[in-house]
Amino acid sequence: MQAGKVMLGGSTKPPRVQAALTVLREKHERVTRARQAVIEVLDSTEEHLAADEIVARAEVSAPGVHRATVYRALSILGDLGLVTHTHVGGSATVYHLAVPTLSSPATTAHAHLQCTKCQAVIDISAEALDSLIARADREVGFLVEPHHAALLGLCADCRRSGPSETGH
Repeated sequence: MQAGKVMLGGSTKPPRVQAALTVLREKHERVTRARQAVIEVLDSTEEHLAADEIVARAEVSAPGVHRATVYRALSILGDLGLVTHTHVGGSATVYHLAVPTLSSPATTAHAHLQCTKCQAVIDISAEALDSLIARADREVGFLVEPHHAALLGLCADCRRSGPSETGH
């Protein structure tokens, strides 16, 4: 058996997939082909995937799964806290698997930065925004939820390549 994988019903599942399926069962939710496919797709990549990209990849592992079923699975998995989503400027919402494992008891909380020039989406530790969050709360009583939307700006590569086309 491959290191880091767990046997389940004769097949190996990566630890985060196994943990997510366990949570579904513990919450008395059905483990459907679509839900499992969504979990596996999100576990298999570090990319920021939009729902349509998840649908396309899920159809490979679960042929015949309907687009609407994948969207419902994303919604339910989000409600259960197994999947998080982030709104990025000028594009579709992106999704992440948010499942702890025994070897990593807490998921790494992160926020997103999006380059307004090249559209790159970059992960940043949520802790890096703690002072902004505290200041917004202290000064105007606003609780910032940095994981829910990307902060816009210019990435290092675009800053080096010349003036911004954003008008800032």
